[in-house]
Amino acid sequence: MSDLGPPPTELPRGTVEQQYKPDVPNFMRLGSVPVNYLQQVETDLLEPVVFQDGNGSSVDGFVRFQVQPKGFLHSHSKIFMSLVPPAAATRVIYPPNVGVGSVVKKAVLKIGNKVLNEISDWDHLHAFHSTKISNENNVERELYTTGRYMNQKYNFDNGAGSKIVAAGVSLQTSRDPVTDYDESVQCNLEPVAVMEGANPAESPSYAIDLSDLFPFLKVHQLPLYMIQEPVTIELTLRPPVAHRVVRVDPAAAGSSQNLSYAIDQTELKMCADYVFYGATDEMERYAEANKVLTFPFVDYRATSTSTTSAALQSDTVRNLGMASRLVSKVITMFNADRKGEDDLFLQLASLSTATSASKGVEPIRFNVRYNDKFEFSSNITNTARLFSLLQQAEGMAFVSRDQYSSQGGGYAAGDGGTHTFEGINQTSIAGKFFYTSVKLTGGRVGSRGIELHIQSDGWRSGLTTMRSFCEYMRSASLEGGRVAVFNL
Repeated sequence: MSDLGPPPTELPRGTVEQQYKPDVPNFMRLGSVPVNYLQQVETDLLEPVVFQDGNGSSVDGFVRFQVQPKGFLHSHSKIFMSLVPPAAATRVIYPPNVGVGSVVKKAVLKIGNKVLNEISDWDHLHAFHSTKISNENNVERELYTTGRYMNQKYNFDNGAGSKIVAAGVSLQTSRDPVTDYDESVQCNLEPVAVMEGANPAESPSYAIDLSDLFPFLKVHQLPLYMIQEPVTIELTLRPPVAHRVVRVDPAAAGSSQNLSYAIDQTELKMCADYVFYGATDEMERYAEANKVLTFPFVDYRATSTSTTSAALQSDTVRNLGMASRLVSKVITMFNADRKGEDDLFLQLASLSTATSASKGVEPIRFNVRYNDKFEFSSNITNTARLFSLLQQAEGMAFVSRDQYSSQGGGYAAGDGGTHTFEGINQTSIAGKFFYTSVKLTGGRVGSRGIELHIQSDGWRSGLTTMRSFCEYMRSASLEGGRVAVFNL
């Protein structure tokens, strides 16, 4: 007689639950696996099964990987990418806020023909999530692994009485800046992160973590050995012209030279880590005892709207859809999609409202409406409150006041000199990280969907698109080797 006990009458949804209580840990919950439990890792370096690079400034690329049906897929498996700079490119870098993530436009995780995660405009959402990386991690880790390097340090200038004072802030890497007190601070990127057409073989190869691509993998490891359908990862790539890199060589300043930066196919790989638990047949017994598994997870639905600064001066209402779905957050950003290659953040900055001598920061009115009521009893009317709501929804965001709303003047501080990063005036960093994130507290969204209400008298120049990402709850079930996916 089995000692596993009888199965429950009904498997509860909304959590990963074991159908029986075997004498092996719940491998889906890492916290339940003893630290001394035997664990083995097998690594495959996978080539793409489908690859097509983009063309020009408007034709997307595409790549598909397929993992092997063995073990548990480690959530921190990675995809490696590198670009080939053309001969005419003398100095090229990745945008500091996203690194190599600037290449990816859309990410899809599929099991058979069922989609677990599908995120459009993934690079924009990645830019938002990257604000939660600390300065230390950016400069000491991300610079070498992902190409992100939003590290900020104080500039020191001569103050009153010949005292050295922290007069402003600059974007810096671990290289010591060239500083002429009272004149300028000139910061350059580490040579390891720079691409040059004269040395294409020295171009860096960076990694994108699967858990950064797919929210499902932030909370679950896929039991590949229990799935009888192919598991594939599909990435749509930004076009190779004007979307992937920042040109900082002098010849590119103030112009767009339409050079193409192709994917290096010899470097395009997926490093898939497969985890195996136990010394004997523990994984088989786990599968036998858990014939039905459910996985709750979040996904993001992107909505983009063409707009202008002038249009948003009037009361604007945008319907984001999401009727009958359980939505936890609404994230909104304001992008300038037609930026050139000489812009430090390409099209991946979120613009703040403008500043003026008479008003300071232009006032804003913001609210979210669903289920026939507003989330806030009165409109949010200042950027400080919006930043506070952002912190409440997302946790710590390593974004300065200057970066968020152009207040403070930290990037322009000094004694009249110019503070530059790779030759780009750092005052351009101000007001490029203006994100809103709101937790929804009113339950399931009704049939009329979610309405975003916003108005401001003026925005920073170049605004072309308003994007919103709705974070909503989904669930997947695994039974008999087959996966079903549904909205909660």
